[in-house]
Amino acid sequence: MLPTGHIAAGFLTAHALIKILKPDLDASQVNQLLAFGAFWGFAPDLDVFYSFARQKNLLVSHKDTPNHHKFFFHAPVSWLAPGLLIFIFGGLDYTKIFGLVLWLASWSHFLLDSVEYGIMWLWPFNRKIYALSRREEGFRIEDKNFFKHSFKFLYLYSKRISFYLEILIILIATYFIIQIYR
Repeated sequence: MLPTGHIAAGFLTAHALIKILKPDLDASQVNQLLAFGAFWGFAPDLDVFYSFARQKNLLVSHKDTPNHHKFFFHAPVSWLAPGLLIFIFGGLDYTKIFGLVLWLASWSHFLLDSVEYGIMWLWPFNRKIYALSRREEGFRIEDKNFFKHSFKFLYLYSKRISFYLEILIILIATYFIIQIYR
């Protein structure tokens, strides 16, 4: 999934937590938590920058691109631990909700990646990648021209279920953003 879908899912996760738990927070704190949710929803993909540095280019699906889903940053326990620690030891409602947002918004990322691409759900005990509907390891686009590569990637991506799931999530998030900030 692209960053837009993960950001929207993280936002929706934070929004749902706030609606369900109804913490005593002011509007500024709610806005901060929504922004953090959007960020934590995307954050596991920050490891892709390590991939870019390692391969020395910005091509996301070249044959030489390492699978960033095999880095520890893409392991759910890497996000569960800090989120739960902040929740358990946080004294204020805001801090506790922040811990839950960190944990659950990042896990929204993993759930979405688990649809087709897969995640190391059992890391550090097992590095196997688990997915609901496993397709080939990824797109392996040979073209090294950045723009041709990017257009080919988007064309291939538009043929996957993740593409349509991402559009749906973005539309739902947009609806709630309009409702909140109207």
